Amino acid sequence: MGTNNFGLFFTRDNTVIRLPVNPEKLPVAREAENGDYNVLGIGPIMVPRTPNQREVTVSSFFPGRLFSGVLTSGAFQPPEFYINFFESAMHDRVPILYTPVRYYENGEPFLTSDHGFQVLVTQFNTEERGGETGDFYYDLTLIEYRDYTPQTMQVQQSGSTSPAVVTTEPARDIPKGQLVVGGTCIANGPYYASSYGDEPHGNGNGRTVLVSRMVDASRAYPIHVTTESGGALGWMKKDALQVVSST
Repeated sequence: MGTNNFGLFFTRDNTVIRLPVNPEKLPVAREAENGDYNVLGIGPIMVPRTPNQREVTVSSFFPGRLFSGVLTSGAFQPPEFYINFFESAMHDRVPILYTPVRYYENGEPFLTSDHGFQVLVTQFNTEERGGETGDFYYDLTLIEYRDYTPQTMQVQQSGSTSPAVVTTEPARDIPKGQLVVGGTCIANGPYYASSYGDEPHGNGNGRTVLVSRMVDASRAYPIHVTTESGGALGWMKKDALQVVSST
């Protein structure tokens, strides 16, 4: 697979970026630790633990000017744009969405079950090298983010001996036919690697898709869609999607 046959996307709030130059390798590690214990009267046992958080390490460079290997030629940004994005995410300690998208030579995505996950930027180092004025080389380390915020609910009790009754807030009605995140649509048109219309691309051809993200409507292709199983496809125009269900 050539280095241009995949794209690495990062999303924070309404900002979606694609790395302008792919790294040579993208190691994604997932390890499972198991604890060994010696229980009196039974002997050694193994207790499974929750798998470790995934870690992603990316090493590449942000080009100071356009050349044939730049993947974002349609929306070229200087190195400062990317440096500010990752440095602010690291300093603010906020999770961002990491989405790797892989393509065949004809532009069709594969391994679509890998639709990305939330990460924290734990290390981001940049350097300039002699003879390559304007380019910034970097090493980026990302650790999978997991939300450990406890879930809460309201419980009403009419008396000390009565069973507890759990109440939830009524769901808001969504107007029929409205395009919303999580909605089901029929895709009739092309989808692209970014919301700016970067190649490669594929075509919906009447395929059933799910809306996973919506960004600034001023962009050419502001709606990101996935397969029904959650595999990333790409970015589409709003008018290329026919809403089937908004729930």
